[in-house]
Amino acid sequence: MTAAATFGAVKRLFSLVHVRTPILGVLGGCLAIAVAIGAQLVAWDSDPATIWGAAVGVPLAALAVVLPVVVWASQPRLHLDDLDRMLAGQAWAHWRYDEADWRAANEAEARRDRRSAHGAAWMALVVGLVILGAGLLGVPGLVSVGAMITGLYLVLIAVVAVAGTGPAARRATTGEIFVSPLGVYRRPGGYVMLFAVGVGLVAVELVEGDVLVIRFIVQVVNRFGTRRLETAAEVAVPRGHEAEARALVERFRTEVLAETR
Repeated sequence: MTAAATFGAVKRLFSLVHVRTPILGVLGGCLAIAVAIGAQLVAWDSDPATIWGAAVGVPLAALAVVLPVVVWASQPRLHLDDLDRMLAGQAWAHWRYDEADWRAANEAEARRDRRSAHGAAWMALVVGLVILGAGLLGVPGLVSVGAMITGLYLVLIAVVAVAGTGPAARRATTGEIFVSPLGVYRRPGGYVMLFAVGVGLVAVELVEGDVLVIRFIVQVVNRFGTRRLETAAEVAVPRGHEAEARALVERFRTEVLAETR
């Protein structure tokens, strides 16, 4: 495979938000591990060769093991195929947005992104900084713990900020949105899944306002069986397509949600 083909494959994979988010999380987590190991070894006055060897070698080994598992668990093939069908004209809805409508669409998605930026992450970051400070002041064993907690939650905050559909979309003046039974694709922005293992669409709502918005709500089930509801996507309907949007919501309710109950 040529370099151009490899880059194209990686770019296509990164168009799936549920794939790029854990990948960025793993990369950032390995960086946090490197910082924690390096900080602790510096505090122990280790020699430079040991510091660099451990701070680089351990995260790279972890990356080599975890990253392939993360990509495999994300089930990219199902949603890449769906993305191909969307682009081939088989989407249930395909809307192009002018500058004003795209701005409204980005505002709707930005509200969802802000709800996803959990306050608990910021609180844990503060706790990690306090522990790190205590370690630097001489409390034994706390340097690496504080550095790890601080680094991991900085990664979480950064991933929430950059891995979603919003940042790329807001840099563009116009765009388009595709909707299928399996996902919502914002171009630019990325593809958000509505169904996967442990994730299932449970409601599609119309939110009335200055701009009509379609809200897709999914149920997420973790490995312990705990269930929670999340807003997977909020799609602002471009002007003149309100009737089409209402028909789309009804189609989801009759052809998708009725079969999952």
